[in-house]
Amino acid sequence: MKSRLTFICMIVGLTVFVFSVAMFDRGSYFSRYHQHLEWDRDTRTTVDLIEVHTHLPVVMMDTMDDPIPSAGEGEAVNLLTVLSGDNEPLTRTALTHIRGNSSRWFDKKSYAIRLVDEAGNDIETSLLGMESDNSWALHGPYLDRSLIRNYMAYNLAGEIMPYAPDVRFVELYRDKQYEGLYLLMEKVSKGEGRIPLSTPEMNSDQTSYIVLIDRIAKMVFPLQDFLTSTFKVYPSGVELLYPTDSQYSEERERFVLQDFSYISHAIYQIPFAQKHNQYREWIDTQAFYDYFIINELFRNIDAGQYSTYFYRDVRGKLTPVVWDFNNALDNYQDESFDESGFTLTQHVFYERLLMDRDFVRGLIRRYDELRADRLSSERLRQYIDETVAFLDDAIVRNNTRWAQAYDLNAYDPYNYLHPIERNVTDYDAAVDQMKQFLLKRGEWLDDYIDTLYQYSHPSRHGHESIK
Repeated sequence: MKSRLTFICMIVGLTVFVFSVAMFDRGSYFSRYHQHLEWDRDTRTTVDLIEVHTHLPVVMMDTMDDPIPSAGEGEAVNLLTVLSGDNEPLTRTALTHIRGNSSRWFDKKSYAIRLVDEAGNDIETSLLGMESDNSWALHGPYLDRSLIRNYMAYNLAGEIMPYAPDVRFVELYRDKQYEGLYLLMEKVSKGEGRIPLSTPEMNSDQTSYIVLIDRIAKMVFPLQDFLTSTFKVYPSGVELLYPTDSQYSEERERFVLQDFSYISHAIYQIPFAQKHNQYREWIDTQAFYDYFIINELFRNIDAGQYSTYFYRDVRGKLTPVVWDFNNALDNYQDESFDESGFTLTQHVFYERLLMDRDFVRGLIRRYDELRADRLSSERLRQYIDETVAFLDDAIVRNNTRWAQAYDLNAYDPYNYLHPIERNVTDYDAAVDQMKQFLLKRGEWLDDYIDTLYQYSHPSRHGHESIK
């Protein structure tokens, strides 16, 4: 009787364990606003400047003849007005600069925007239903001739990850000049509806934080952390993004430096640490799965090297945030990448996480789940087609404004892919290139995702067991 009871308890315990593991790995999806599905297409925004009635929101930028500088060269004061259907126009003072690394050289500029009051103090404002904040970006898709890479990737990531920047398509007028189709985007920052970090307690050195791996030259608060000092992210570095405002102190910066370094070191102890899975106490494992999957599916070459964000609430775990898919899906300006191969396997954290067989097993299980549902080939194809159909005549207006994008006689090293034959000559070809690459990329990953197990095999990293 006793042995039978023991056996039953073992079965029940095993069932509970398996169920809990499955629930952890499966997780739940997050609600996400998809503008092309939920925006009222009967909306008509009238622009008095010309006889255009668009179903999209309109952003009017009045620079008051003040040139807009590039990042690091200051900010220009201008007026920003958002129009949406019959709603009352919303006007704010904005401090603006041209954003982007290579994209700042494009004919079609992108902008970073900080909303302020008359005294120059930051003022949080909700734009087009997105959460209130003072910090925004106006991304002008240009090298991305399909116009939809960032929109699609952010929204898909937002369904599966704790946070991905919210986005809305708009049409932009700068000083009464039509500038085309833009994507109004949240920036990666602390705030309600953005990254929900707790504010540090008064007189406490411990703090939640956001850090960024990116080019060192443009950093304001560089950290000489574990990753930087051991050249794990070279030639990039690590920058402190929060707290850098009124919550900043040297003691809190030191806490972030030590905390982020401790977590990084715990990951880089794989595979020779006595407790190589200790890292699971410090990172949101499923978010790391999803970051890998969405960036690999979109063949985002920059992920893990540039524009790579992580945050940790002081009571939570280190979590990655997606950003910048402009170069994804074989749209990297200087070099072509085909549908085969992995990128993140050689980049920060993943070069070690993939040495843990349990991590690889969970990653593959999560990939299979997402490909059967949110990231299936059929849904990806439908998502592209529906987004293009939603944008409709806004695409025509944009491509009339930027007709030179398809004119290879105007080819130069700043506004086109290299070499010249990689460039498409019309919009339909741009969408088809993106769609076919994405679908073929998914097929390749389906066939080869299991090869990630090789990275966890002892024969691959046995030489690293000696410190």
